[in-house]
Amino acid sequence: MTTLSISPAQSRLASLRRPLRIAAAALTAIALIAAAQEGTRQWTQAQMSHDATFAGTGTHDLRLLCTGAGETTYVLEAGATGFAETWTWVQDALDDDARVCSYDRAGMGLSEPSPEGFQPGQTARDLHAALTDAGEAGPFVVVGHSLGGFFVRDFAAQFPADTAAVVLVDSSHEDQLAAFSDDMVSEFRAFPGLLSVLSGISMTGLLHLWNPLEAGATGLEGHALMAARSFAGDRVHLATSAEELRHWDAITARAEAQDLPADLPVLAVTAGSAVPGSEDFSDLVEPLHREIARRFTIGEQVTIERADHFSVLMNEDHAGILASLIHEYVQRAGVAE
Repeated sequence: MTTLSISPAQSRLASLRRPLRIAAAALTAIALIAAAQEGTRQWTQAQMSHDATFAGTGTHDLRLLCTGAGETTYVLEAGATGFAETWTWVQDALDDDARVCSYDRAGMGLSEPSPEGFQPGQTARDLHAALTDAGEAGPFVVVGHSLGGFFVRDFAAQFPADTAAVVLVDSSHEDQLAAFSDDMVSEFRAFPGLLSVLSGISMTGLLHLWNPLEAGATGLEGHALMAARSFAGDRVHLATSAEELRHWDAITARAEAQDLPADLPVLAVTAGSAVPGSEDFSDLVEPLHREIARRFTIGEQVTIERADHFSVLMNEDHAGILASLIHEYVQRAGVAE
């Protein structure tokens, strides 16, 4: 009788085959799920584009989302990585007796990229051109969140006759990095790189399994939440968001050079709570927001204590408080008269 012998190496290989097959099956399943979800994301954007309204800037089209009617027209500018649906709760609260327009900046959301790429100052010109093309009549109350605060200040500087008031919602400030700790500055400076990495892997579909940007959309529902998840995995949206933030120094230099009229109505709203899991820096930005308000004769600063940087828009209750503050300030300032 012949006895077959199995070497130690063969024995080890045989013992690895089952876990290797399990790992291969798991990876295949993950890839199939990611691919299916990426297909769903692309289908969602195609449906959104079909139903969207676009306005021209002369070189590219921007998606505008305008609702309501009234004597006052609000124009809402999102923060970094933002898009029209960022403002869903605020827009719903404001448009009962006013015209309200949110939109996607060039290369973000459903808007076409600018053929010249991002250039500081062009954002405001794009927005003005798109509003004109869409037949929206000013002067406007321009409202900017976070990075969008710089863009609405730029709009007011470039188009003073079409600006009735400025509202800054937990807005970025040209001096904020000087007030932040070294760790906070390092994290801020690294964020564009993270966005570029996310953009690079977005087409694999893996961002549907875990995407750090989705946490910022907590509180949105229905169509708005679908849009947030879709854009959080969009290659061009993420790449454009990274490019905007890489121009931080140029954007802040424009803000420092601007000389807005002292009688311009300006409301600065501060989110008074920390984003869950993040360092609390509300005590650092509140004085900066007060400083902006003090530049203007009827400028005001107010803090929403329970709101954080994202929930001030994404939480329905916090957004309702914000909308009421905006409406009341506009009435006090005589903008709606």
